[in-house]
Amino acid sequence: MDDGITIRPLREADAEAVVELYAKAAAVEPRLGPVTLPQWSQFLKLPQNRGGRDFRVAERDGLLCGLAESSLRDQGAHHSRFLKIVVAPEMRRHRIGLALFDEVLAIDADPGLTVQTLVSSDWPAGMAFVAAFGFVHVESEIGMKCVEPLQPARTLAAARATIEQVSDVTACAGEVARIHNAAYASDAAFRLYSPEEMAQVLTESEVWIASEDGQMSGFCLTESERNSMWIESVAVDPVRQGRGLGQLLVYRVLAAHDVSIEHPCWLNVSRPQRARAEDLSPARLPAPARDLPLQRHARRIDRRARAAVSVEPCSTSPTTANLGPSP
Repeated sequence: MDDGITIRPLREADAEAVVELYAKAAAVEPRLGPVTLPQWSQFLKLPQNRGGRDFRVAERDGLLCGLAESSLRDQGAHHSRFLKIVVAPEMRRHRIGLALFDEVLAIDADPGLTVQTLVSSDWPAGMAFVAAFGFVHVESEIGMKCVEPLQPARTLAAARATIEQVSDVTACAGEVARIHNAAYASDAAFRLYSPEEMAQVLTESEVWIASEDGQMSGFCLTESERNSMWIESVAVDPVRQGRGLGQLLVYRVLAAHDVSIEHPCWLNVSRPQRARAEDLSPARLPAPARDLPLQRHARRIDRRARAAVSVEPCSTSPTTANLGPSP
């Protein structure tokens, strides 16, 4: 790495420089951004990001040229660390990504901790880079798009259910956290949420719930954009699945937002979730927009071995789904 480059923790004053870095990176790889100042501020406030405490930046001559976003995720029985690296296009091939990666690995004392990242399957250099460090493919993330909601068949359970948008999100945070933790527990990227943490996440989303006899059975979190919308998370209590509640919940949400070709809805799911997503979504879903293998770092690498790796860390840009929450 260039001797003039230093690695340090993220500071609050770095916000504008981070936004500028994303703008440069997005000009080369549009899926990276851009990111606005409010979006960056919101991202840092997510419980798993802890205000950016474990984030690292690369700096040269006082200018920010690289960023490692790093969050420790509680998965119940164990923890994992999620990592994303962004390097300014003009500073690639200077081993900056490698240095940022090394700094993040040094945060945790537990040698058995897994590290996860998203790498696009059509990015050979990125795949080679993570493979050299012991990452293995554990699941894939698929982008799905709805342009025409289809009304689902009416089941007895769905006929008895109540679907509504929630105004007081703090009142339902505990139940949303409970259903989320139960429904997503088997996913590789699962993150356990407490009611308090979920309440913080819900304040940034539009929240819909499905209830039966006064008890919550499922939830759907959405985020609106100018010409589209996202379903950030959707789940039905595992003990209440398979009865049409998820289909009805998603249909009502899509209908309320007037989803169409001009105003589509997007949903990211992992490959194990795809069958569940197709059961949940009464919609016409075109072919997947992208397939992002989720990688797991299965072992610690000796510093000398890492330094000897020949693959440059950021010869092309890394990709990720978005900066939104992934509950």
